[in-house]
Amino acid sequence: MNKRERGVQLYNLLRTARLNVLYYEESLHRWTIAIRTHDVIVAVTSAASPIAYFKHSSEPIQKQMWFYFTLAAGIAGLLKPIFRLDKQIALYTELVTHYRELHHDLKCLAEDMAANRDFSLQLDKRFQACRLRENDLQKKEPVPQRGKIERLQAMVEREYDLSEIWLPQEE
Repeated sequence: MNKRERGVQLYNLLRTARLNVLYYEESLHRWTIAIRTHDVIVAVTSAASPIAYFKHSSEPIQKQMWFYFTLAAGIAGLLKPIFRLDKQIALYTELVTHYRELHHDLKCLAEDMAANRDFSLQLDKRFQACRLRENDLQKKEPVPQRGKIERLQAMVEREYDLSEIWLPQEE
């Protein structure tokens, strides 16, 4: 085993895990806002008293508002089961949780490697387990958005600058 190469692989996986944490946290936040917005629209448009007021009003603009409230309520009611927003939230919550755990484990491995000034066989076994977990997580991931990845990747590269880390010597 080339210890230096393993160290580079460890940091690359650490950076990937951190990128995924940021990516899925942001995605989870956006889906949460979408669900809250949807729920507010459904709550507002399905309230019976404002709609009844607008329908029975003598003002044409208020009768028109009744129509748009009813239309919005119908569309909002149809969209939730079609888009399965709750499934998206569950998926992103699961991915964020597991990538946070993976990131933490990899960070501990990197710290242990630097503290021991060696990439031992025990560290390698722990690293292999992390690689398998990451592979399992990748199977659950939806199609990524390239623009978001590029933006977040710059943040991760600043956070984990490979020129400032300890790596074992070449063998």
